[in-house]
Amino acid sequence: MFRLQAPYPAIQTTTVLPHPQLGDGENLMVEVAAKRAMDGTLYTYVKRKGRHRLLWTFRLTRNKALELRAFIQSYFASTIKVKDHTDRVWLGNLVNNPFEFDTAARAALAIPPMPRGEAVLITLEFEGVEDGS
Repeated sequence: MFRLQAPYPAIQTTTVLPHPQLGDGENLMVEVAAKRAMDGTLYTYVKRKGRHRLLWTFRLTRNKALELRAFIQSYFASTIKVKDHTDRVWLGNLVNNPFEFDTAARAALAIPPMPRGEAVLITLEFEGVEDGS
């Protein structure tokens, strides 16, 4: 399962999502600074911040999409704790703006007591550090 918890460290809300679709991404956030010496020599420095940018795409039912939308509206500016589908724990923030909920297709047949309705796609972009504790 995929868990979003906020605000960190005093967790008040947990939202559980299904596993993201295939093709999630992870990038290391680095900063390259180019400096030129007085004699004209070019030096480059790489700052490794330990921060990662993660992309996850979810296919959700309409009710779960509404729950995620309420979570985002409440805790967008807060630090969020994420436990992803590979059981890694991340601390950081959601950075995509705007959050686009795309109604891709109708959902499958209803399984009582779950309603049927649209299937919603959303991509979450998260920037943070892996929690070592």
